[in-house]
Parts: sequence; structure tokens; C-alpha cells
Amino acid sequence: MVLLDVVSAAGPIFLLLLLLSMYVLYLVLFAAFLLKREGQVEAVVLERLEGLAQLAPLVGLLGTTWGMIRAFLALSGQGDPQGLAKGIAEALVNTGMGLLVAVVAYGGRIFLGGRR
Repeated sequence: MVLLDVVSAAGPIFLLLLLLSMYVLYLVLFAAFLLKREGQVEAVVLERLEGLAQLAPLVGLLGTTWGMIRAFLALSGQGDPQGLAKGIAEALVNTGMGLLVAVVAYGGRIFLGGRR
């Protein structure tokens, strides 16, 4: 599947997840810069990565719920299989993106700041 197809199937919650992913990437790069330059990472950066690692799956779950609502609405009408497939695709794309953002945020927190 082409990336454009995935993005077009994703729905409105996906945009929020994209913004979160850019912020996580910024924080990971900033933490790596701090680690290289100063030998340690500020606690506030690590706390933000932890918070985003917890928030991202919840936002993905919101997108999943949104997509499943769309799928059931398509099914309840005239049983449109295309609408059903689009709703399920939206749900899965948002779930995957939420998990991806969380894994990157949590992994960055562990590898750049060490475990507590």
C-alpha cells in the first residue's frame, strides 16, 4: 500500500498523531544533542518523552474508536462494504501510528536517559 493511501485512509485523528510524532522526534534529537554536548539529558525532556509515550496510544485508541464508529455506521446503512473497509482501515492506521509514536518516545527515553 502506498503511503498516500495510508494517509488518506487515516482520518482526522491521524493529523494529531503526526504532530505528536514530530514533537517526539524533536525531543529525541534534542536529547541526543544534549547527551553528546553535556553528557546528560535534562530531566524535563525525559519526562516529556515519558508523557508522550503514555499519551500517544490513547490518541491512537481515540482514532481507533473513531474509525470503528465510521465502520459500524457504514454497516448500519445499506451495508456498504467500501465504507466498512474504510472505517476499519482508519481504525488500524490510527492504532499503528499511536503505537509507533509511543515506542519511539519510550525507546528514546530509555536509551537517552537510562532507566530509573
